[in-house]
Amino acid sequence: MPPDPANTIERILKSAGLEFLRNGYAGASLRKIAAAAGLTTGALYRHYADKEALYRALVEPVYHKILDSLREETDHYEGLLDSEGMDAMWEDSGRGVELVFRSIYDHLDAARLLISASKQTVYGDFKEKIIRMDVDLTVRYLRAARRRGYKLRKLSKAEVYIITLGQYAGFFEIILRHDELKEALKCVRTYSIFCSGGWKKLLEG
Repeated sequence: MPPDPANTIERILKSAGLEFLRNGYAGASLRKIAAAAGLTTGALYRHYADKEALYRALVEPVYHKILDSLREETDHYEGLLDSEGMDAMWEDSGRGVELVFRSIYDHLDAARLLISASKQTVYGDFKEKIIRMDVDLTVRYLRAARRRGYKLRKLSKAEVYIITLGQYAGFFEIILRHDELKEALKCVRTYSIFCSGGWKKLLEG
């Protein structure tokens, strides 16, 4: 009976994910990936042209999904400004972060690859891109709130960047440390309360 191509791909991706997580992109060995999947290196090349193609297959769908989730949440909060006011955003922000984390934990290994093993790949700017995107969206949201009459302390984009950088360092660490969604969400809830309180005090205090 001929081997099942779908099963072969699954074994390759599982082996590759473990190898990239252990050794990073630059240190990962295609020979070891192939051996762990029960293949020769030549057989591996029949499915993936090179190491970059293999890494891309693991992370690209998740990369776009995470960025899209971030955009959707910010659009949601802008909508709340008109329908329920800014207080609704403070109350709802923890829920939004939890939704993003639930989505990430559906693809945890790929998310970890993007966070910790993307150097020397086309996704090497993943963390910085996420942070800068959030900064731009935060600045957009605060401008929208001021246009609607909310009196908020003005922060420079550099100040927003520093705060956001620290905030995401915590979120990334949660993803890397916790294998189970339940434990990750417990930390996320605590950390979200801390972050939201800080933002509220800074902007409204």
